[in-house]
Parts: sequence; C-alpha cells; structure tokens
Amino acid sequence: MTTGAPAAAGDDPLPKIQADTSLAMKAGDKARVSVLRMVASDLKKAAIDQGVDVVRGEAALAVLRRCVKSRQDSVDQFAKAGRTESADKERAEIVVIESYLPRGASEADVRAAAKAIVAEKGLSGPAAMGPVIKETMARLGGTADGKLVSRVVGELLRGA
Repeated sequence: MTTGAPAAAGDDPLPKIQADTSLAMKAGDKARVSVLRMVASDLKKAAIDQGVDVVRGEAALAVLRRCVKSRQDSVDQFAKAGRTESADKERAEIVVIESYLPRGASEADVRAAAKAIVAEKGLSGPAAMGPVIKETMARLGGTADGKLVSRVVGELLRGA
C-alpha cells in the first residue's frame, strides 16, 4: 500500500486520497479507509461550499490542516478525560492525514527565521510579538504551526 505524498501548492489531493482508499480497502485496513473517506468528504464539501468543482492548492491544504487540527483538539479532550484508547485512535488518524501535507517547518527553522526577523528589524519586548509572528509565518510560507511560532517568538523576545 502506498502512502500519501505531500501535496504541492497547485495539486488536487482528492484523486490520490481516493486511490489510497481503494488500496486500503483491498488491504483490509478499515481504520485507514475510514479516515481517508472522511477527508475526501471534507474536500468535496469544501469544493461545494466554494462553488468550484475541485479544491486545489492552498485551499485543499487548508482543509487538510483543519482535519488535523480538529483531531488534535479531540486528542486533547480525550487525554483530559482519561480516554487513552480514543486519543490514540485520533493520533493515528492525524498521522494518516499529515502524510498528505507538505512537511512543516521544524522548531529550528522557526527559531532561525524569527531570530533573523528580530535582528533585521531591531524588535524587542512584548509589543513586537504580533509583527514578528506575522513575518515569521510569511517567511516560512505557512508551513509552520502557529502555536510553535508563537512559543518560539515569545521565548526570543523574553530573552529565554
């Protein structure tokens, strides 16, 4: 069975997801089939909502990111409630969905970009938090997790 390939900005991930669903069905991987069907459904719904035939590029990646974020929120809630089996199921779904997303920026990438911005613009203090976060996200092309960027920028501006 193949795994998803990271999507490029102009790609339509739906055909790849549908092909992988077929492979997962043949392999008897019910959990993967379920996740891929839900993601395909979310992509089709987004296309209908946007009034287009197919969601492509950044819009498709945004749908996939929302799927991951939704499941991450569920993991947090399940973990707080002590429902480890449900949290583990959601984590497994996240892994499947993330295989269709481009690789995200690492903490080292985020730290390097944020340091460069702070140095270039001579920014410091809590008031600089917003502008540094915004510029860091822009430089990394939306591949960085917002929470990670916020944490790293906060640490840099506090001198941690």
